[in-house]
Amino acid sequence: MARAVIYGIPVSPGLALGAIRRLHGAPRGEHRRIADEAVPAEEEALRAAAARVRAELEATLADMPPSLADYAEIVGAQMELASDPRLVGTALARIRHRKICAAWALEETVEELCELFRGMDDPYLRDRAQDVRAMGLRLGEALQGEASGAGGFREDAGILVAEDLAPADVMELEGGTVLAILTAEGGPTSHTAILARSLRVPALVGVTGLPEAARDGETAIVDGLSGRVLLTPDEADLARYAERKAAYGQWEAHARQAAQRPAESRDGVALSVRANLENAAELGDIDECGADGVGLYRTEFSYLGRELPGEDELFGEYAAVAARLAPRPVIFRTLDVGADKALAAHAALREPNPALGLRGIRFCLAHEDMFRTQLRALLRAGVAGNVALMLPMITDAREVRSVRRILHELRQELAAGGVAHAAHLPLGVMIETPAAILTADTLARECDFFSIGTNDLIHYLMAIDRNNRHVAYLHEPLHPAVVRSLKRVVDAAHREGIPVSVCGEFAADPYGVALLLGMGVDALSAAPRFVPGIKHMLRKLSADGCAELVHTVLNLPDAAAGRQLIHERLHRVLGQELAFLSTNHAKPGLP
Repeated sequence: MARAVIYGIPVSPGLALGAIRRLHGAPRGEHRRIADEAVPAEEEALRAAAARVRAELEATLADMPPSLADYAEIVGAQMELASDPRLVGTALARIRHRKICAAWALEETVEELCELFRGMDDPYLRDRAQDVRAMGLRLGEALQGEASGAGGFREDAGILVAEDLAPADVMELEGGTVLAILTAEGGPTSHTAILARSLRVPALVGVTGLPEAARDGETAIVDGLSGRVLLTPDEADLARYAERKAAYGQWEAHARQAAQRPAESRDGVALSVRANLENAAELGDIDECGADGVGLYRTEFSYLGRELPGEDELFGEYAAVAARLAPRPVIFRTLDVGADKALAAHAALREPNPALGLRGIRFCLAHEDMFRTQLRALLRAGVAGNVALMLPMITDAREVRSVRRILHELRQELAAGGVAHAAHLPLGVMIETPAAILTADTLARECDFFSIGTNDLIHYLMAIDRNNRHVAYLHEPLHPAVVRSLKRVVDAAHREGIPVSVCGEFAADPYGVALLLGMGVDALSAAPRFVPGIKHMLRKLSADGCAELVHTVLNLPDAAAGRQLIHERLHRVLGQELAFLSTNHAKPGLP
């Protein structure tokens, strides 16, 4: 085995050294055509495999350690997937109609579903392809009589390597046996990423060439800061790793110890640093990370089941989150799906370009009954805490006025029915389209706050499909068009006297933190794991110095010049710490 470096997307920071332990390593299933009389046996084999996987997941739930109890809902969703007619039912139909064996039918069905999810624009829903693939791997192993999930994993500690993972795969392992996680598939919002951050182990997803390069038992160094994996390191590599790991551990401990302190710059400018949450399962991280509230609560998770959630179910979830965080604010983003992401109860419209189609607020206003159910639940949850509403994909002030009209009507309904509800909930919008940027002054007069979603903003501003690797290089937050747009939006909000926050990945990037502080944003919101580091960094910066930096960057011709300038300025202030603060920019790390 030769020394080699492979790269992936870092989704959980940290460094780890250990032996590779491959999971789901069973060989690919057979491709075999079958006779009519063999159909019942193949169907029964698939049903038996699904029953076996469900039983294993039930056992996982029963043995789940208290520290991971918040993830019971996710394992429950995996159990539903093992019975889902779109997966198992479709595979059974393939056996009958195409006369192919169960393994082949399962493989084709998984690929079809994964392709459907991957085509979705929303990164959260797109990452659900990973859940489908992980379940397909478990079912495939069960079909072959192999121990599915982590049942066949050795109990000695190691770096977990798999094509894909489900949360249950990780939970089935003995505590402390997972030093790091590497997967060939997945994204930043996948369940694997969320769970890795919860377990505080470094993780990379989308690792290029992982199945071919990583061998079982091979020693590897995982750098969850720079996104690199070093296979078969030499003595010099090991020495550098030990030094870097010790320095990062000390820095992280210091940042967490100070996480409860306010985030105030050296010259006295305070920012609210909040957390982005995917679902209620992440609430356990809020207090420890020192978040000043929730700047983005994604509400899509509740809609991923086979049936649409009812008002009482949604109210229970939202009220529990609001009460848990009170008096800190919780900003609920209303349902951000599109027709391409039609959930279980809605047939997909198969729009040719869903990113520019019926998504976000457009979808909600076109399906007003469903939207009213969510808004009623949010209005009721408003009495439990400090709740605000945020509308995604806004392009026109009329959309905001439509929502205000609906909210007014719903308050009248609730009052007439004697149902407790909030008399007023702050209503804000996501700024993520060129139309919203150019009409920010008008929108600011209709809203109570702005939140800039930098991921989609860059996507639409640069006219790129972020699923298209050929134009991925244009996803550049320091592009002059992006930086000038951010400044324009912040200024428009403040002229109208409303606060503005940023909840995209740029809010957790040290270059972004410096620029956004200099622009005068009021709040930053990122994954809980990154909150202590952001607060730590803000305390080391000067708002006046960052404002001067913004002025210079606004007049630079391209992103490269901006990056070089910001790096030089930040390195003077932060030194080695700069390398610990972000996973979004190339920086010194392992060789």
